Amino acid sequence: MSKLSTTRLAVASLLALGLATTFGAGGARGFTEENLQDSGLIDPGEIPSVHNTLYQVPEGVVGWDTLGALDVRTEVIAPLQAIFHTDYSAEIKALDGQDVKLMGFIYPLEGGLEHARFLLTAWPPSCPFCLPAGPAQMVEVFCAEPVEFSEGAVLMTGRFELLEDDPSGMYYRMHEAELVERYDDIRWTGQLPEQPSVPE
Repeated sequence: MSKLSTTRLAVASLLALGLATTFGAGGARGFTEENLQDSGLIDPGEIPSVHNTLYQVPEGVVGWDTLGALDVRTEVIAPLQAIFHTDYSAEIKALDGQDVKLMGFIYPLEGGLEHARFLLTAWPPSCPFCLPAGPAQMVEVFCAEPVEFSEGAVLMTGRFELLEDDPSGMYYRMHEAELVERYDDIRWTGQLPEQPSVPE
């Protein structure tokens, strides 16, 4: 099995595991206020937006809030097996095939100091075994040249690809990506700042 296939299988398994735990073996159910309270889950509307909370996105950079503007219907067909049906907004569809800039954090998929392929995530990783965000807040990045790992935020540019029914469970991919800038002072400290960081 190729490294790419292994990565896709790992990401898909983590996403499916979370969904299977959420929905249970009885099948998918909608996120209504009633069953959210019954399940003890956090209402997604109560999760703070990454923008204007941890950091502000520079002008001209596609925001994670934009990438999160999609509807996802999940069909759980068996334990650890789910089918994702996505409905992207017109704003997201307009990005497909375009060169875009994204700001986020490097989530390595392999060991090492430099990475030619990684996940760019809205929130900084805080655990080596846990994904720091859902699939709408992650982009699989393929770099033109390897990028050195940083705990701080990075600004990347590359060709954006919208994924339709990708077996990995990912929604977005960036090709021929290049590092534009590092923001080593924007990192997770264990608590949210009183004011969001503003990249200079």
